[in-house]
Formats: sequence, structure tokens, C-alpha cells
Amino acid sequence: MDKKDGLLKIDVLSVGLFGLAVGALTLGFVQIGIIPHNDDLAISIICLIFGGLVQVVAGMVDIKYHDQLGGTALTMYGFYWTSIFVVKILGLVEGFHWDNILFLPIVAIYTIFSLIMIYLTGHKSFTLMLLHVFITAVFTIDIFIKLNYPFEYYAGIDHIIIGSIALYHAMVTLVNKYTGKAGYLLGKAPFSFKQ
Repeated sequence: MDKKDGLLKIDVLSVGLFGLAVGALTLGFVQIGIIPHNDDLAISIICLIFGGLVQVVAGMVDIKYHDQLGGTALTMYGFYWTSIFVVKILGLVEGFHWDNILFLPIVAIYTIFSLIMIYLTGHKSFTLMLLHVFITAVFTIDIFIKLNYPFEYYAGIDHIIIGSIALYHAMVTLVNKYTGKAGYLLGKAPFSFKQ
């Protein structure tokens, strides 16, 4: 553990990625039909807490540690999950209904954001970059879903891959933090300028 400004610094990226793993795997299992839709309220709450709030809190801590990349990624993805699942919960509890097209701007903006994150995380590790490749893919698939194409199953497969990569990265980061011997398992940063 590092010290930053007199504070004991933990690697909160692993916390945020654990949250992403829970949210993405839960949502993915729903989208491919393993978890039934009659549990939509519970599913939405799980996704709100883990995919949304856990990432936002981890991102805020990363910002406090002056980690702009981690702080930006975790908070922005966390706020995405939070807003989407608050809207879903309101729809389930209060009976509100919004058209899919309402979500097209946010999904399109996050597609662009994720595309840029592929390049930026490519300076950190191969695994983190690969995670953003699949995040960009799921946002791209979601654009078609918002335009009423039946691609939910493919988004589910992508969410399962995202959850699996996030869990892998979080576990390796945690093990590496305590042993110092697992960092190589994340893969060399493809865009690193260091020799």
C-alpha cells in the first residue's frame, strides 16, 4: 500500500472492478435468459448498487488520490449504471415507461468515451485495454437495441465477458498488491512508451 498526501492509499480500481463484475455478470445472465425477468426489481437493485454506487465511490476515492484516469472511468461508468438502473427501478415500481430512443444519446456518448478509454487504458495494461474493447462493443450493441434491433442476447454475452475480465483484473490486482508477483498477469501495456 502506498502513501499519498499522508493517507494510506489502497488500489480502489480493484474495488470498482469487483462492483462492475457483479453488475455485468448479473445483467448478462438476465440478458441470455439464465436469470428470469420476473426478478427484474432485485436485478435492478443489484446492478444499481454494484455496477453504479460501488464504482462511483471507488472513483471518488481515486479522484482524491489524484488518479485522473481511474477516477474518471470509475465515476463516469458508475454514474451511467446508477442513472440507467434508477430509471429502471422507477419504471418497475411506479409503472413509468420511457421509449428506448430516450437512451440513445447517453449510449452513443458512452460508446465514444469507451473508444477513447481503449487507447488510454492501453497505456496501463493489456487486460484493462481489453476490458474497454468489450465495454465499447456492448455500448455499440446497445445503440442497435435502442433502435429496436433484437440484440439483447449478444449484449448479454458481452456483459458476461466484461464481468469476467473485470473480476480477473480485480483479483490479479489484489493478489499483486499483497505479493508483488502477479502484475505480469495483466499483460504488458500495448501503448506504453517505456522500454
